[in-house]
Amino acid sequence: MRIFITLVLAILLGGGGTFLWLYYGGFEGEKAISVTFVDHYVNYEEIAQEVELLVHLPGTEGNIDRAELLTLLDSILTKKMDAVQRKNLAQLALTNLNTIKQEIDSAHVAQAKLYEVLQELDDASRVFSSIDLHNRAEKIVFSARKRAELSANITSILSKNSEQTYTILARILVDEGELSSAHITELNSATNETEKRFGTLEQLYSELVVKKKEVEDAFATFVAVAL
Repeated sequence: MRIFITLVLAILLGGGGTFLWLYYGGFEGEKAISVTFVDHYVNYEEIAQEVELLVHLPGTEGNIDRAELLTLLDSILTKKMDAVQRKNLAQLALTNLNTIKQEIDSAHVAQAKLYEVLQELDDASRVFSSIDLHNRAEKIVFSARKRAELSANITSILSKNSEQTYTILARILVDEGELSSAHITELNSATNETEKRFGTLEQLYSELVVKKKEVEDAFATFVAVAL
């Protein structure tokens, strides 16, 4: 019966009427499909927030391990001390670094889960017959993927910083606490690379905040229209 009524409406309204009917998903709407999409979005948003918390954690001022690591590195690399004392400080610094590395590893795991729920959200966006709702859902997925790419890039840079710091400390331990001229030269080069990555991190964090709001705004508009 619904198909018959649809055909009658199409004939009465003409081509434009048919397009409008498809554009808005039929005059009865697509509430059930919309609710399913919203459910997937809620799952996605939960994981996305977890990832963003994890990628911010290593750099927050309240991170005790980060604060202690920075203090130890400053002492190890800039202050005068004997080799034994420098070696002992390097061992302490490794303990802090290992904790930070665990935080970064957790971010990697959460990031992988984020891509899984993003695919589920993408799949849910393709079910709409309404062109309007499909486009709105597609916009959310597109922005959500860009948001995920930003957090993935941040996680990657954090990993590189962690690996570089580990290399520095491991070299000091291998050299029994000695800090040779060759090592100092390498450290100066590494510092320049780290400064560049720091600038990139700052930019990525800023872009992540903007993209997060973009996704949330698009979702709020979708809900207002679909439900």
